[in-house]
Amino acid sequence: MKPEELVDLKGGRVHMDAYRNPEVFAEEMRRIFHKVWIYVGHESEIPSTGDYKTSYLGQVPVIVSRDEDMGINVLVNRCAHRGTTVCQRDSGNASYFKCEYHAWVYNNKGALTGVALRRGYADSELPKDIGLQRIPKVDTYQGLIFASLNPDVESLVDYLGHARSYLDDWVRQTPSGQVDLRGGDWKLTYRGNWKLQAENSTEGYHPDFLHQAAVQVQVYNSNRRRAAAGVQGQARPQRTATLDGLGRDLGRGHNLLEVPQVQLLARRRYSQEFIDELSDSYGEDQLGNVLGPPWRLLIFPNLAIAGSNLRVINPLSVDETDVRQYFVDLPTAPDAVRAFRREQEQGFYGPSGYGGPDDVEMFERMQEGFKSGAASTLDPWVLFTRQMEDEKVLPDGQRVGGHTSEIMQRAVYRGWVRQMSEEA
Repeated sequence: MKPEELVDLKGGRVHMDAYRNPEVFAEEMRRIFHKVWIYVGHESEIPSTGDYKTSYLGQVPVIVSRDEDMGINVLVNRCAHRGTTVCQRDSGNASYFKCEYHAWVYNNKGALTGVALRRGYADSELPKDIGLQRIPKVDTYQGLIFASLNPDVESLVDYLGHARSYLDDWVRQTPSGQVDLRGGDWKLTYRGNWKLQAENSTEGYHPDFLHQAAVQVQVYNSNRRRAAAGVQGQARPQRTATLDGLGRDLGRGHNLLEVPQVQLLARRRYSQEFIDELSDSYGEDQLGNVLGPPWRLLIFPNLAIAGSNLRVINPLSVDETDVRQYFVDLPTAPDAVRAFRREQEQGFYGPSGYGGPDDVEMFERMQEGFKSGAASTLDPWVLFTRQMEDEKVLPDGQRVGGHTSEIMQRAVYRGWVRQMSEEA
């Protein structure tokens, strides 16, 4: 099926085959994950010579390494001999990578430096410049490392487009502009398509309904703090739908959900001294952009960013997805601020969190429901029409709508159609 047969942009609907057809998934790998910029890591994860982490470009396993010249390399995690992965750990420090099968050795720039029983090979039997294949395009923006298998990919700055200003604000959560992703992470694999997590990461429609347990816990904890401080009265749950906020289609599939409650909570829990430092560093008029910050951002196709976490989406198959979420620490912030952010992160996400597992359950229920798309007598479409008529197009090309609308999800599929329709 053609992309326009799977995604009806005017009608605000997506065919279930976009989630369940292996041929569509294979095309997504070829036309999206092998063509555009894909997030693979953060500079804070490889700060020193020899540091490395493993990641993926779609289904391609890669090693992100820091060499002796402090350069960043993205190498295919596959031995040039017989294809064995040469690095098994999520992260570490090493000057070389060794294939355990036949003991071929590579340095952290990918060059082949050793072959076991080398005398068994004539010089002509080994190709020149053999080694770990290097990903042709690597670039960074505000510490975020991106790579692309496409040697002709547009510049990273152009690809990020309107999302850049939000990434600029993301690193300004402290006066020093430092964020660190080594403070802890959690991983999960769910039985569902990768786009379900992409859709969910910036959705403002479901929290009032799906995350009621999270709301109840937050109110309970708030009342405990109020009682300890001698404050009269009880806190009441605040519905997301009652807050002012916008959803934004930033182009190329990137989109953003404004989350005003994040900033309201930060103003209550951050010390006034720290808030004043942020104001002095960036200006009072910018405080609303950096405190929290009060939004969730999706960089299409695989990176979701909020103030205290960064989420990476790795597609495993048409109906299986790996998600890795990293706590975003602020190493130069006051201890109380760092502890509060960690408390919020641990309480909501992870296997024992009171919110994150809700989403995963919905992904698997949706993938199960998509099986009905195989029946020719049943409706095979899912809907993204909420507040569709209220969208506005700004002079710079951005689209804006309500924060509980589905403009963010429609943004994903505008980017999806754009990329899937381009000739390979």
